[in-house]
Amino acid sequence: MAQLFENLSTFIKENGWTYLYFISIVTFTVFALVRGLYKIKKAEKKRLLSARNMDVTEAVETEAPDEDAENITRRRAITSIEARFDFIRKSYVPFVLFVSLVLIAIPLLPEVSNTYITLIAGIITVLLGIAGRPVIENAISGIVITMSQPIRINDTVIIDGQYGTIEKINLLYTVIKVWNWRRFVIPNHKLLQKEFENLSQIEENEWAYIEFYVSPDADIEEVKKIAKKSMKCKFLDPVEPPSFWVMDLQKDAIKCWVAGWSTNPAEAWALKSIARRNLARELQQAGIKFQSIQNQVNLNKET
Repeated sequence: MAQLFENLSTFIKENGWTYLYFISIVTFTVFALVRGLYKIKKAEKKRLLSARNMDVTEAVETEAPDEDAENITRRRAITSIEARFDFIRKSYVPFVLFVSLVLIAIPLLPEVSNTYITLIAGIITVLLGIAGRPVIENAISGIVITMSQPIRINDTVIIDGQYGTIEKINLLYTVIKVWNWRRFVIPNHKLLQKEFENLSQIEENEWAYIEFYVSPDADIEEVKKIAKKSMKCKFLDPVEPPSFWVMDLQKDAIKCWVAGWSTNPAEAWALKSIARRNLARELQQAGIKFQSIQNQVNLNKET
């Protein structure tokens, strides 16, 4: 019996630190998996709650009924968020296990031939460098976008001159629905390197104005009345009535502005679109010559 305890004591002295190291790695792996998955689930619930309560005003007009458009937008946002976090979850577990296996293998490296180690490391490096670089870059960028939230689904943005609404944020790319209903798709790693304007990250109302020119012989009071009337629609914020200015008096035209307030950039876009249409119709019916920009057209000439 004394010999048995002596042999056990010798074994513990020779291998104790190794076993303690292995137990520590296993404990770290379990903790990282449980804690990480909990954090991911908590972040997912927060994003889903935000998507269900978000303002779904679009940056483009739609012919669909308002309720259907809102349901479609929310459903797309929720689906995108669920897909993103599902990918993060599926990627997180293998990543933690891989790191743990690497840490466990470190004490065993002295027993492995240097030739095999160099060969395996070289193969892994080549595979990751050639095949995995775009995926890894976009995946990491997608996680950064998800956590830092420089943009969110349904935000109104201007990127590379493209004005539209963020429709989908995947782990690898982001989809923007631009003003003409086309989709502008940009990889996430490129998105992080670009400067863009997020028009939704403001707390004040959005000011929307229209610039147009009328003939010098036009009745300015009538033009003012028509211009203010053209701004009145559901997208005009009643915080302040529309304003009208004569900005410049020129030889062949009078430069005018009409402006109003909207609650967000998307509604400001819609307000300007409807106001232009109303303004053109009312000015035509009143027989007032006009144009939207100053060009070579002389408003004094008879047509």
